[in-house]
Amino acid sequence: METARKASRRELLCHQQPLKWAPVRVLRVTRTRRLTTNTNTSTSQKAYRSLLQRLKRAGFDGEFVRAALLPDWWDDACADDASIIRDIEIRVARFLKAPLSTVADSTAPLALPNYAEAKLRRVREIDRDRLAPAIHVAIQVAAAVVRNMKFREPPTQSRLPENALRWRSAIAPRGGAPRLEDLAAALWEYGIPVVALEHLPAPAFQGMACVVDGRPVILLGYKHDEPGRVAFVVAHEAGHIAAGDCGPGEPIVDEEDEITDDAEIEVRADEYATKVLVGEMNVPGVTVDAKDFKVLAQRAFALEKERGVDASSVIFAWARRTGDYMTGSMAVKALYRHVGARKELQRQFKLHVDVDAASETDRALLWLCAGGWPTSSASAR
Repeated sequence: METARKASRRELLCHQQPLKWAPVRVLRVTRTRRLTTNTNTSTSQKAYRSLLQRLKRAGFDGEFVRAALLPDWWDDACADDASIIRDIEIRVARFLKAPLSTVADSTAPLALPNYAEAKLRRVREIDRDRLAPAIHVAIQVAAAVVRNMKFREPPTQSRLPENALRWRSAIAPRGGAPRLEDLAAALWEYGIPVVALEHLPAPAFQGMACVVDGRPVILLGYKHDEPGRVAFVVAHEAGHIAAGDCGPGEPIVDEEDEITDDAEIEVRADEYATKVLVGEMNVPGVTVDAKDFKVLAQRAFALEKERGVDASSVIFAWARRTGDYMTGSMAVKALYRHVGARKELQRQFKLHVDVDAASETDRALLWLCAGGWPTSSASAR
């Protein structure tokens, strides 16, 4: 039928008079359309490139924009469509909490909230504004996680126990040593998400505790994979939450755990983490250097066998106190306990967050902590 229709159309064109003018008319119309299309394409491409440059100046490079702000069906040809660019501007405005008119204005800088109430701890000599992009992303991800939790009913317990030893006994009722999976699972049961971020603007942070939509959230920025080290950071941030150190608009941001900080809230959070993971026992006060990491590993393992405390937790509690993370990491590696943390946190995340049911914009943010984009979207990236 379609072939016959095309043939009839060709016959009709062939009988039109004068024949010699028909091609000229078609060429003129086609040429005009091409000129119009090229103009629109050039305008939309310029708008897209300008938007990318302004986002980069605001602290968000192309890799992050690709991961978090562009839809999963995006490809380079989409930049030719002005209507799609408008959709991207809407996404950016929503993400930055900025007026759409500002985002659409190619001459206007893209500003972020400065998070003046954020409590920065363990921070190197770094301008607060430089951490703003990472803080902003973390809070937006935290909000998306809370919106898409599978079990949003109020938790059975309303607040983490301030007594770290009491919480330790609840996490490990048989007297064993709490592991990272025990700690993360317990926090999720309290309605406190524990989120390991896969993509974060630089400079990033080690750990963060914040409150969004009435729920505390713990976020991890660095990609450490040693379960003992990550467990200590998570327990430290849980200590901030138990003590009420953070609140809406007042996140606690620990930039680097290798930096000493004798502020009261940091000392208290460290003590909380040590009691949760190690108990009341003293962290082994050994003096070692890079050549003696095996001694540290042996002593920690002996304590594990004698007192039922996780050896890697002992090692990283020692490293936190001494600041010697290199020796601590080598000792944990000697015990073959240096990988698996991020895989476990992603498993917990997928158990408690419904990524598939999320809105498209939320899904882009959630994939920042779910291990990346789904396989089905890989071709679009």
